Amino acid sequence: MTIWASEIRELEKLHNALKDKHPKLDRELDKLIKTDDENVVLIYSRRCLEVIITDLSERELKRPRGTEPLKGIIDKLNREEKVPENIIVSMYNLNSLSTFGAHPKNFDPRQVKPVILDLATIIEWYLNYMGIEVLVTEEPVAVRQKSKEQGRFKKTPVKRRRRIYAVAGILLAAVVFIVSLIVFNKTDIGKPGRAGSIKSMIILPFSNYTGDETIETLVSGMHACLISDVKRLSGLRVINTTTSNAYKNAGKSVHDIASELNVDGAIEVSVLGIKDSVIIQVSLIRAFPEEEILWIGDYKEEKSQMLNLYNRITKQIADEVNIKLTPDEERFLSRKRTVDPEALIAYIKGQFHWERLGREDLDSALHYFQIAIEKDPEWAEPYAGMAMTWNAIGGFAFGPLTEAYRKTTEYLDKALSLDQNSANSHYVKAVLTTWPGWDWETGEKEFLKTLELNPNDALARGYYAHLLMILRRTDEAVYQANLALALDPLRPLVLGLYARVMWHAGDIKAALKQSEKALSIDPDNNFAFEAVTNSYLSIGDTLKWFEYYRRRIYWSDEKYLVHLDSLFEKDGYFAVIKERIKVNEEVLGRGGSISFTGQAKRHLIMKEYDKAMDYYEKAYEENFWMLAYVSLAVIEHPELKNNARYVALLKNMNLPLK
Repeated sequence: MTIWASEIRELEKLHNALKDKHPKLDRELDKLIKTDDENVVLIYSRRCLEVIITDLSERELKRPRGTEPLKGIIDKLNREEKVPENIIVSMYNLNSLSTFGAHPKNFDPRQVKPVILDLATIIEWYLNYMGIEVLVTEEPVAVRQKSKEQGRFKKTPVKRRRRIYAVAGILLAAVVFIVSLIVFNKTDIGKPGRAGSIKSMIILPFSNYTGDETIETLVSGMHACLISDVKRLSGLRVINTTTSNAYKNAGKSVHDIASELNVDGAIEVSVLGIKDSVIIQVSLIRAFPEEEILWIGDYKEEKSQMLNLYNRITKQIADEVNIKLTPDEERFLSRKRTVDPEALIAYIKGQFHWERLGREDLDSALHYFQIAIEKDPEWAEPYAGMAMTWNAIGGFAFGPLTEAYRKTTEYLDKALSLDQNSANSHYVKAVLTTWPGWDWETGEKEFLKTLELNPNDALARGYYAHLLMILRRTDEAVYQANLALALDPLRPLVLGLYARVMWHAGDIKAALKQSEKALSIDPDNNFAFEAVTNSYLSIGDTLKWFEYYRRRIYWSDEKYLVHLDSLFEKDGYFAVIKERIKVNEEVLGRGGSISFTGQAKRHLIMKEYDKAMDYYEKAYEENFWMLAYVSLAVIEHPELKNNARYVALLKNMNLPLK
């Protein structure tokens, strides 16, 4: 099966309706449908376009086409407003990409899909223009936005084309409608029932068909921004950016991807132009029982209006899958968000680098967010981006903690002063007030506000799960962790957060599975290391524990690792822990920095409770953010319940003992 099989099926429906009504177009379309060679598909797509453009030249421009290039005729049809604007866009797209059929050098077979989709759109419009009635008993080629006055060929705002149903189809729809009212208590009218079956989706990485490889960073950032908008829909589960990016160039069908992620459908976006305007094609695809395109939209918009374009696309997606927007979602998607084009491009590039979370990428994110601020200082999101980036720099110890948190707070305050409904800003505030702030009440309030604004934010749910775990609300923590995993199942940080919750909840099997998966993607993931080593200890497998523990000591030279190997082989697990205590004390004695909470845990393992409390109390004095997890130590070491110093520490931090 070709990767454009579902698109061909849509053309077949039109072809069947076209039989004996337009011989020239029928002949070219028949040859296109019967081939599985991508070059031949492109050639006959172009021939179909030539048939239509030649006819339009005679009918609308009142002259034969002759040998004039197709683009010249399309330009004239556009200038004289003879064809709706969305159809003109599809004509340009098809004309540009179909040339690869005759000149296949540097051609990607995936580019066949947008060509077929554009051809289907053009043919549907052309048949209506010709007055050829197309009666079908099921919805034809993917529903497109159309102009209001197709018969008069004015350039008007695009709008969905009304479908033409056969009598049998109308009767069947009426029966289904009545049954749905009775069974599902639905009152929405005029929506295709099959689209309503989509309650979860992935927005696949954008396909760049501009021919300009230098804009890949921009295209990836555009992808992340659209996901951020669609994630705000509370009635739809939307896979987050990291997991979506894992399917870039994967060569998998929508059906296979949806099966792996347990989602109902997908959005595919083709980027066809980015100059003064952005030209994209958006497709909504249902994955089951087989791939089927439910809707397609062509969009051309000025760069400064890209955020408003994303609002329209998000509303259209909600409309197509029968999701009723909440009043807050309506307000957010209805507001106008005009920004400086250069600021928007810089912000999108910053988003791309922020998502990667590497040290150099975070520096690049700061650079691009700063450019966005300079270009448009009244736009809140670049400040929120700066706050998130500085928070990550501090959290991953890529820079001085004091400076990182000062910068985070500075940019966070500015972002919230410009926009109180910035989900990113509330997320950063939740993290700051929970960990270095230890203000559990405010932290929870901010997490809930974040999830109200962005219910599909996997990281917000993952960290909220950790706050609930710290507060010993285990069932709630597990619930939020499972939601986070469903939203971003291939993001190592989400997997690590999830695994640690599962370990503390006693589900060792789940903790091991997801922590090992995280480490297979990101071998340096701290949360995953913590979960996998603890899990193997819980089942008594010290050999596996040491295998992972040894990998974690990345700063050690080979000589020290050989020394640890010898200790473990001779005296086992406790000898290694004792050695690590000694090394950390030597580092501290030389004026170096160590993790006070990590050292406290090692003393707990050795049953040295007074020394453990010494380090916990040092962590408290230093406001060390990892001390937030101290309430969980009693799970591994129940004897701490009777330790007066431990009980006092929890009381001082307003944490529960059980």
